[in-house]
Amino acid sequence: MNAILLAESPRTAFAESLLARGGPEVILLRTDSMPLSRAYVRRTAGVATFTLDSAASPMDEAARYLRWVKGTKGLPRPRSVCGGDTESAELARWFGALVDLPERAPGQLAPVAAAAPRPWWRDGRAPLERDLSDLGNPAKRLAPSA
Repeated sequence: MNAILLAESPRTAFAESLLARGGPEVILLRTDSMPLSRAYVRRTAGVATFTLDSAASPMDEAARYLRWVKGTKGLPRPRSVCGGDTESAELARWFGALVDLPERAPGQLAPVAAAAPRPWWRDGRAPLERDLSDLGNPAKRLAPSA
């Protein structure tokens, strides 16, 4: 089963959108000092969550996380890590490096309702062809007009 470790942020729209639409199983990465609303914590109570202890060393937390993933019955091992905004992306990148998980950008997980549309028309046709190709639908390459 495909699972992703999602670094949380106080701005919870990305996490809630990802959890609501289904897709890869989400395991939340939270810090004990992160200010999250009680309502959000209640809504995510049923989601597997690993909370980093800010008083512990990073290496100890990485080892604790790996033991937790291995020792929790029915919990899929995440194949990548992601953060929905700049702050959580830094946490994702840092922790992913410690536990050997590659980072994925939010856009690689599929569009999120709250995200602004990408202005592909400004970049020309090449990015659109690349996006279609990434989705498994290779675009026809057009010869440049003379």
